[in-house]
Amino acid sequence: MSQEGLPLLPLGWTTFEELRQNRAVYVDKTKFLPMISDAGKYVFCARPRRFGKSLTISAIDAFCSGRTELFRGLAVEKDMVSPCFISKPVINLDMNSVAGSRNIDILEKNFWECLGDIAKRHGVSLRGADSARAFLYLMKDVRESSDRRIVVLIDEYDSPVITIIRNEMPENGNLLDLTRYVMREFYSQIKSADKDIESVFITGVTKFSKMGVFSELNNLVDISIRPQFGEFMGYTQNELIKNFRRYITNTAEELKMDEKDLLDKLGRYYDGFSFDGQSKLYNPFSVLSFFGEKQFDNFWMESESNTLVKKFLKDKALVAEQFEGLVVSREFARTPGEIDATSPEGFLYQAGYLTLRSKGGDLFNLDYPNFEVRSAISTLFLENLALAFSWAGISAAGKELNLCLATVDVPGMVSVLIRLFAGICYDDHSMANREPDRGILADIIRKVGVILSFGKRRRLSESLAELFRRKMGEGFYRSMLHASLSMAGAKVTPETHIGHGRVDLLADCGDLTYVIELKMAKDAKRGMAGVLAGISQIRNRGYARAFKNPVPVSIAIGRKERNIVACRFEWDGLEKAVEIDKSETAFEIKDPEKT
Repeated sequence: MSQEGLPLLPLGWTTFEELRQNRAVYVDKTKFLPMISDAGKYVFCARPRRFGKSLTISAIDAFCSGRTELFRGLAVEKDMVSPCFISKPVINLDMNSVAGSRNIDILEKNFWECLGDIAKRHGVSLRGADSARAFLYLMKDVRESSDRRIVVLIDEYDSPVITIIRNEMPENGNLLDLTRYVMREFYSQIKSADKDIESVFITGVTKFSKMGVFSELNNLVDISIRPQFGEFMGYTQNELIKNFRRYITNTAEELKMDEKDLLDKLGRYYDGFSFDGQSKLYNPFSVLSFFGEKQFDNFWMESESNTLVKKFLKDKALVAEQFEGLVVSREFARTPGEIDATSPEGFLYQAGYLTLRSKGGDLFNLDYPNFEVRSAISTLFLENLALAFSWAGISAAGKELNLCLATVDVPGMVSVLIRLFAGICYDDHSMANREPDRGILADIIRKVGVILSFGKRRRLSESLAELFRRKMGEGFYRSMLHASLSMAGAKVTPETHIGHGRVDLLADCGDLTYVIELKMAKDAKRGMAGVLAGISQIRNRGYARAFKNPVPVSIAIGRKERNIVACRFEWDGLEKAVEIDKSETAFEIKDPEKT
C-alpha cells in the first residue's frame, strides 16, 4: 500500500497554522490550553527536546489571538465560540532565534532583531537603551495600542545558556556568566510589566537555569510534573492508535508485520516517557520519523548534536546501569539543579535520558524511557570508554549485535564484543585489571578475615576477595557488557536474584532471554576452566528455568589479554564452545566516518 491519500506527517513543523491549513496529522492537545491559564498567571513547563514545545507555543498564540478557523473540530473550539471569549495581543519570543552567540554584543543584536519583528507585527516602534528596556517598553506599548492586556509566550527560554555550554570555547566561563546576567535582566522586565500582562507561558528543555535566570520572577508556577499535565505533550497509546490508524495499517503491510506486533515494537522503541510518574508517552519526533521512514531507528538521538551530553560524560567514570531504579524525591523532580553543578542523574533527567516512575508517596524511581533512549545513552557511555571509535562506529556495532541477539548468533556476538573491548582506553583496562589477590591488599583481606571470623578465615577472606574482584575487575567488564547489549536493544538487568543464586546479567530481547555469567581469569588458559564453571553454574542452579526461551551464556575475561578469552553457550539442547582467535583482540571496528 502506498502513502498516497494519507494525511501529511508534520515532521519538523513547528507552526500550528501551517499544520492545520495543510490538514496534517495533529494530535489534539487543545483541551490543555484553558488549563494553563487556570494554573496561574506565570506558568512554566519543561519538556525534552523534540517533544512539541514550539508547536504548543504556536497553538497558544493562535488560541489567544482568536484564530477560531484553525481550531475547528478541536477540543477547545467550544471555548472560542463562547460569548465570554476575548482575544488578546500576543508577544511570542522564540529564544532559539537569539541563541548561538559567541559574544554579548551579538546576543544583544539578536534580541533587538527578534523584538523588532514583534514590534512591527503589532504596529509599534521599538525603543529603549538596551534589549531589556526595549522588551519592557514593547510590552507596555502593545498593551496601550490594543487597549487589552497582553499574553507573553517564551519558547526554549534556556537555549542561549545551553548553546554557550555546548560550545567548547576558552571564554565560556565568562561568557556564560554574562549570558545569564543579560537573560536575567531581560526576563525581569516581565515582573515590571505585571499590570500590562494577562498571562505568561514559558517552556524550556531544562530547569537548570530556572531559579537563576528567573530569580526576579518568584511567582512562577511550574506545571512540569503536575499529574493533570502528565499528557500535555507527547502521544499516549490511545492517541497514537486514533490519529495514526491509517499509517499503522500501511506500515504493517509494508513491513509484513501483524498490526499488534507492530504496535508492541513501537511501544518498546518509543513509548515510556513520563513526567508525573504515571502517564506514559511517545516522543512525537520519533513516531513521525518512524512512519515517514518505515524503519525502527534511533531518530531522537540522531536528530540533533549530542555534544552537550558527550561533554558532560567526558572523564566521568559513569556506567549506564547505575541510574536505573535510582530513588529520587519529588523535590529532585522539581529542581534537579543548575546545569554546571547538577549531579549526573540530574543532568540526564533534565536532558530527557532518564524519566520518572512512581514509587509511591513523594518518591520516584529513575528509568530509561524506552529502547531508543537506552540504546542512545549506552552508545554514549561506550563512546566515552572506547575512545578509538566514533558514535557512528559504535552505533554500527550495536546494529550488528542486535542481529546476532535476534538470531542466537553467539559467536558473532562475541566477535563484536571483542572488537568493542579492544577499543577501551588503556587506563580503564589497567584500573579494571588491578589484581586483588596479591601483596598488601591480600594481606589486609587475610587479616580482616581472621579478626572478624574468629578463625574461619577462608570463608570470610574469600568473600571479601570476591567483593574486591567484582568492584575492581568483573564489575567494569560487566558494565561494558551491559552497555553493549543495551545498545543492541536488549533490556539488561544486572545481579538478578533468583531462588538458588544471582545471575550476573539478564538480557531480555523480547522472544529470547540471555542468561549470562561473567568470569574473570588470569589468562586464556584459565578462562576455559572459568566458562565451564559458569555454564555448569547456570545449569546446576537452575538460572535458565526461570525465563522464557533462555540462552545460557558463560563468558570469561582474561586479565592478561584484557578481553574475552572464552565463551560457552547452550541452544537447542546443545552446549557449544565459541572458537576465539587471539588475533581478534587487535581487530578494530570499521568506522563509517573513517571509511
